[in-house]
Amino acid sequence: MLENGVKVELKSVSKSFKQTRIITEMNLQINPGEFLVLLGPSGCGKSTTLRMIAGLESLTAGKILFDDQDIKKMNSWQRNIAMVFQDYALYPNMTVLQNLEYALKVHKISGDVRKKRVNKILNTLDLEQVADNYPSQLSGGQKQRTALGRGMVKQSRLFLLDEPLSNIDVQLREKARDEIQNIHKQNKQTIIYVTHDQTEAMALGDRIAVMNNGKIQMVATPDEIYNHPQNLFVAKFIGSPQINLMVTEFEADSLNKGKTQLINNVNKLSDYKFQPREKVYFGIRPENIQIMPLNQNKNYLRGTVDQITDYGRYQQIMVKVASDLNFKIISNNNQNDIGDKVSLSFKQSKILLFDQHNEKNITRREG
Repeated sequence: MLENGVKVELKSVSKSFKQTRIITEMNLQINPGEFLVLLGPSGCGKSTTLRMIAGLESLTAGKILFDDQDIKKMNSWQRNIAMVFQDYALYPNMTVLQNLEYALKVHKISGDVRKKRVNKILNTLDLEQVADNYPSQLSGGQKQRTALGRGMVKQSRLFLLDEPLSNIDVQLREKARDEIQNIHKQNKQTIIYVTHDQTEAMALGDRIAVMNNGKIQMVATPDEIYNHPQNLFVAKFIGSPQINLMVTEFEADSLNKGKTQLINNVNKLSDYKFQPREKVYFGIRPENIQIMPLNQNKNYLRGTVDQITDYGRYQQIMVKVASDLNFKIISNNNQNDIGDKVSLSFKQSKILLFDQHNEKNITRREG
């Protein structure tokens, strides 16, 4: 167990504003020294969850524990939290340097250590040229970087970040993301990071908690989230380009979309007891479809290349199999042109099936 991080537990936590339920019966444990990402669409309750952990929002029900102690019984010094707000929350009467240094002075960190930490952050976040500027003299990106640096420099046991990179340009965002990872590696602090950006979440998190409508849909490693989503929402929300997803019908150990047979060995993929003509969701990610020259193998689908989008490092190919059936495929060595007749093959171990009623994953796990 890592020494510096705090264990955080949410037990049956709910939050309502007037008659509107924002968070519903949330249970979550964040391990000491873990980097946990709260990921979900706008309005799902992830920022509210973070603010409750910070003690900035009251709980309607339930409790939050730090190292098994109720945070209601702890003062701010005992909580030892650093937080980066989405709206910067900088001290307007302090320069960038003074904003970074303030918490260190309050905690009586020595001058030499303060200077070393602050200078490193100024350099990392490209703030050296504006170190003596006040917040009113900064751009939005500079304000965001200053807010991020102020949280980084504190080295607290619990570091909370609410969309900290949203206003930073791409090159500096990657640099800042790398530095957040480095700080976590060095300090072993517990980090809870809110974002709607799945790329950020997958790159940073030891685990990801996917949220929707005030509820946690799944908590797992990036690999588990991507390859073994617990339900349809997680499968659709994670992945770019999005997963190919369609409603199919079961018949005689096959899954069909209209007159097209997609797979003919369903019982090898799932322990679920299918009923005749039962409908289930069929999913396959674009990188798990192989596109080949047209051949007569009955196990392959046949279609026509309808669209090609070149992203540089890969091409996205849209293949029309039937009037109501299209597949997105990702390829690093596409040899086809629009209008070409091709065959498609699915990587069987990567096919995902979901119950149409409760939307849970019913695919048999590998291994």
